[in-house]
Formats: sequence, C-alpha cells, structure tokens
Amino acid sequence: MKKNIVFLLIDTVRASDAYHNPKLHTINYLYRNGVSYENTVAPGTWTAPTHAALFVNKPVSSIRHVSRDFFKDGSAKIDPWLVKTKFLPKNSITLAGKLSKIGYKSVLFSNNPFISSFTNLGIGFDKLYDLWLDTNVKENKRLAEKLSFILERGASAREKMYKISYLMTRVLPKKALDRLYLYLRKRLDEGVANADGTFTLDRGALETERRLLRYLDYFYDLSPQFIFINYIEAHENYPVRGITQDKWLYLSGIEPLDEYIVKKLHSAYTKRIEYLDRRIGRLITLLKKKGILDNAVLIVASDHGQAFGEHGLLYHSLPPYEPISKVPLLAINFENGKLIKEKEHVENPVSLLSLHDAILGIASGREEHLNGNLRRDRYVFSEHKGISEGWDEQLLRLLKQRSSIVSKIYETKRVMNTPAIAIYKNSIKLVHHYGYGKDELYNLENDPEESDNIIDSNRQLALEMLNHHYHSS
Repeated sequence: MKKNIVFLLIDTVRASDAYHNPKLHTINYLYRNGVSYENTVAPGTWTAPTHAALFVNKPVSSIRHVSRDFFKDGSAKIDPWLVKTKFLPKNSITLAGKLSKIGYKSVLFSNNPFISSFTNLGIGFDKLYDLWLDTNVKENKRLAEKLSFILERGASAREKMYKISYLMTRVLPKKALDRLYLYLRKRLDEGVANADGTFTLDRGALETERRLLRYLDYFYDLSPQFIFINYIEAHENYPVRGITQDKWLYLSGIEPLDEYIVKKLHSAYTKRIEYLDRRIGRLITLLKKKGILDNAVLIVASDHGQAFGEHGLLYHSLPPYEPISKVPLLAINFENGKLIKEKEHVENPVSLLSLHDAILGIASGREEHLNGNLRRDRYVFSEHKGISEGWDEQLLRLLKQRSSIVSKIYETKRVMNTPAIAIYKNSIKLVHHYGYGKDELYNLENDPEESDNIIDSNRQLALEMLNHHYHSS
C-alpha cells in the first residue's frame, strides 16, 4: 500500500528559530519524536531557486530560469513580484509529475506568488490552489488594485514610468530628489505591505485549512496523495508598526540596522512562526481525522532562512551564510494512524535537494522511511546566484547620477547580486565568492557564528572543497 506524502514547506524559516523554541509546541513534538536533520542546507537563497531545484532534482546553477541575472540591463522586462516570470521550462519533468505517473494524486496549496500556476513551479501537480490570490489582497483590495497596474500593464508601462520619472527629476536639486525618492520608496513599501495584509499574523494558513478540507471532502478518492503546502507566514513584512522594513535602506547604510531594529523585527518574525506552529498542529489533527495520516510520511522543511543582522545582512536572497542557508527538516512516519516514534537526530549535512529521490523512494516502495542518500556523508551546496529584487534596476540606473540615496541602493544591490556558493563537508564550510571577494572558511563545530575565517591557514582544504564542487557540477 502506497504511503500518503504530506510536505509542509514553511517558507523563510531558519533552523535556529525552528529547533529548540519552547513555544513551538507542534514542531517540538515532531522534533522529539520523528527524525530531525540538524544540518539541512537549502540549495538556493530564495524561494524560486530552492523550489525549482527540489522539483526537478537539479542544482540551482543548472536551471537557467532561476540562475539568470535578475538585476541587469533590461530588468524592466520582469515584474516586481516575479509572478509572470517563468522559473521552469514548460516541459519540465517534476517530482509531482513523476508521482502522478505512479498513481499519486498531487495537489499544491500555495500562499506564495512565486509558487503558482503563473511561474511554472506548479507543473506536474494534478490540482493547484493559488491561495495567495485570495488571501494576500483581502486586507485592502482597493489599494491592491491600484498597485496591480505595475503587473497588468507590463514592461512597456514601467519603462514609460521610468522615463517620465527621470525627466521630472531633472528639474529637482539633488537634495530635493534624495528626499523625494526616499519618501516615495517608503510609501511604496508601506503601500505594498498594507495591500497584501503583511501586517497581520495570518498570511493564508487559515484559508489553507479551509481549502484542504474542501479538497478532501469533494476530490479525495482514496488514491495515494502527494500534498504540498507552502506557508508564507514567516516571510517579511512583519507586524511591526513605525519601523521601515525595506532591507535595501538598511543594507546600503541609509537607515541604521541597530540592535533595536533587529530585535523588533526578529521578535515579530518569531511571533509569526509561533502562530503558524499552532495552525500546523490544527492541520495535522484534521489530516488524522480524514485518514490521510493512517499510512503516511509527513515532511516539514523550509526553502531558505532569514538573516537578522548577522554579517550585517537582513532577510534573504543574499549570500549563503548560516541564517540563510540552514533550514529545518523533519520527517515523521505514521502507520495505522499513529506516529512512529523514531526519535533520531541526523547530524551530517543534508541537502534539501536530496528529498526529491528520497520521496520517490518512499512512493515506489523502495524505502519504508525517509532514508536513502539523506544519511550519506558527502558534500552539499547552497548557491546564491544573485538577488531577486531586480525589477527597479533601470530606474535606479537612470537616477543614480543625480541622487546619492539612489546611488547607494544601486551599488549595494550590485554588490549583493554577485554570485556566491556555500560548500559543506561535515562541520567545515567554505563560502566561495567567485573572485568578487575573499573566500571564507569556517569550522562550524567551533564557530557556529561564522566569525573566524580560517582560510589563510587552511588553503589546501579550501582548494580541495572547491575542486570537488567544480568536478561535480
């Protein structure tokens, strides 16, 4: 009898905030009783690359659609939220498609616009729910409609808007332009947040439960199920009033990223995760009542983490330091409706990418539990191919000569857009910057904060790790 496979992707949750938080009662229960992978590495540094890699079982760098440069000349051809950008070729053979071919019904519930029917990351699923369309604009539909022109009118409208903005700013003194740009940028950031309800605790988890129940009541035909849910509660912006949440203002030094700001944002982030933990507990109860967990494997993981001041960084889609590259991964098996208490903690580095084959192993009956190559001692990688926030490149480039504020943001984005890769071998981690900066080597067992770069005294080891990456790619 084929196992049901339920995959809960808790977007933007880093390992350090998922494990050992006493307020996360559901995740703590699963952590204590299931199998936890203590050193799981995300293949990418933001949502689309990691999902694409997981779905097609390829490293991020070998998927052109998500490894291309989103911050370059001509970036106006992509939309600000990337919901019209394709992250996979339309003929991609995905995990969901493979499962469907061996008798599974695959269904995707997504609260993230990147994981949608628009972006090709829903390819292969038999049924797809774009929950973000209904939930993320419900707080202020009128404002959302005003902002939607950026998407609906396409690249040509944005290019005209940029040119008009540029012509208007030519008559302004530089100081006045600085003040105007900063004011408008903050207003836009606040407007987008208000439009999609990001100051609320719930970002779609409650609606996910309702849609899942409806699906199980009307479409569940007792065939084996692959249920993939993307939750976005932990994603920015956060329910903090009066604090700017535009990361580029902090990264470029325009706004100070001080301890007070970091604590307020991180506190709001953890509150969102605690809320999501309660909703996940409720969802597991519903799945038990509906019989989905009678014979099943439940997977809880994240696609990338989130930085809060570490290495001077904020949020994600940035170089793959630990707060961004390390994510939680829990596997829990159910038989006869009961949780099997395996109580195991796997310490060796594991790539989230390995889940592709591991899930197929369970679905085909080759594996009883989520084992396979997840437990092998090997190298794993996390690739940063560039930032995702590239839609305003043309405007920034037009204005940077006339505004010091714009110039700082443009240069910061350009620097953060340079590629980097984290290479793990046991407790040793190499951060390779492809010649754009000095490489970094850390012994995470002794230095989990990545504060002591030991590469000068271990160049041969770093070279061996780098050679392994190039030979395996």
